[in-house]
Amino acid sequence: MLFPRHVLPGQIRNRKATTLANLLAIDLGSANTVVCNFRGDVVFDEPTLIAYNKRSGKVVGIGNDAKDVVGRVSGYVVVERPIKNGRVTSSELLDHYIQALMKVLSVRRFSRRKAVVSLPASATLVESRSLVAAMKNAGFSEVEGLDSVLASAIGIGLDIYGPTGLMVVNLGAATALSGIIAFGGVVTESHSFCGGNALDQAIMDFLRYGSHVSIDESIAEEVKLALANVREEPPKYLSSMIGRDLTRGDPVTVEIDEASVREIIADPIKLAMDVMLDTLSHCPAELAQDLVSSGIYLCGGYSQLLGLTQAIEKVVKIPVRVADEPRYAAARGLAFHGMTNHA
Repeated sequence: MLFPRHVLPGQIRNRKATTLANLLAIDLGSANTVVCNFRGDVVFDEPTLIAYNKRSGKVVGIGNDAKDVVGRVSGYVVVERPIKNGRVTSSELLDHYIQALMKVLSVRRFSRRKAVVSLPASATLVESRSLVAAMKNAGFSEVEGLDSVLASAIGIGLDIYGPTGLMVVNLGAATALSGIIAFGGVVTESHSFCGGNALDQAIMDFLRYGSHVSIDESIAEEVKLALANVREEPPKYLSSMIGRDLTRGDPVTVEIDEASVREIIADPIKLAMDVMLDTLSHCPAELAQDLVSSGIYLCGGYSQLLGLTQAIEKVVKIPVRVADEPRYAAARGLAFHGMTNHA
């Protein structure tokens, strides 16, 4: 893992290794939870899911273990998301998820572990406090929250403490989050619930209302990964899948082509661009010129959509760049922030 380029090697070498070894950076997303150690190495990257028995309250599994349960069990075992659309769905559910996560990561109660967690713009003050409390209940002695925009910028490798205005857009599963940074703080930010999940939902709705066929989220995501793009090229590919005929109730094979998927995802992509335009509209004049040269930095899994950077550039008229390993930008930013502030 290479830390931000403005960091001098001595800043890392002189840290107390024993203290840093107790630090974890946790990016708790609506789709996936990513955990990094202080070096920025990813030690956990699994779905933000929890399977539990409603009757006994016992946790059956989290992450991939919970995902494997979906659609395969009945009765009292349910699978839920403790975070949905960037918001805490249930404080109790979040507590159980964090405690189970800490067991997976071998964090003992009353240990001297420290955590830095991302705080999405969509979270209320109460929800942010619930997240911090859940971390402490799970066994962390110290917990610090950091704005997702700042975490993403640090993880990308930007010097957030300089005077130059920087714009970062995190296109996650649930939300599109856009912010402008200068002098170590967020000057303005906007968000909307139009992340990658919105593309999946658009594909599901198209098949449900257009072909009377129901498919689950995992199949919709496979279609998105295979066909979704905003390139200005002739369509080439076709995908087939098995769904359920809503009229007869039996399995049916349906096909969808690249051109149809482009049309289906056009609205959610426009909403994401509107978030960026809203942020730019609130940019102070003193920083606007900086953005013309520094451009917009994209991160988050959705940022890898083919043709997206070119499509955004046509709308905003300034350069757009995608971070290296964009899915991990926020988590690694949290790790570096923790390394420089908790040693």
